[in-house]
Amino acid sequence: MIIESPIIVAGASAETLFDSLRQPANLEEVLPTEQISEFEATNDSCSFKVTGGFTVVIQRVKEERPTLVRYASQKGTPIRFDLDVAIVPLEDGKASLQVRCDADLNPFMKMMAEKPLQAIFSGMASAVERKFPV
Repeated sequence: MIIESPIIVAGASAETLFDSLRQPANLEEVLPTEQISEFEATNDSCSFKVTGGFTVVIQRVKEERPTLVRYASQKGTPIRFDLDVAIVPLEDGKASLQVRCDADLNPFMKMMAEKPLQAIFSGMASAVERKFPV
């Protein structure tokens, strides 16, 4: 199942967005605070609790400077998924960004998880847009 945030335009270069979002600790600033608690980060991974009580552990697994940062769920996360932060350089030092999740969900889990996941990833894109206004 693919879940995508809206594409946003940020008032920051692709390099700036890449450097910020490749650091797991910086994800705390863009995750929706009303849906996330107990955030912890290391150099290449982070974990947090999602409203509903389950823990998510993600690790940075791939980078393509300055256009892609990929995180993958790790042991301890009940859902297997890849989370891509796709960045497109634009003119005038701006960049567009989209958060894309490819989750391995059975039909029952899809029903339960699709809306909360969509809210989290759309919230991340909106937070980046607020953090780096055009």
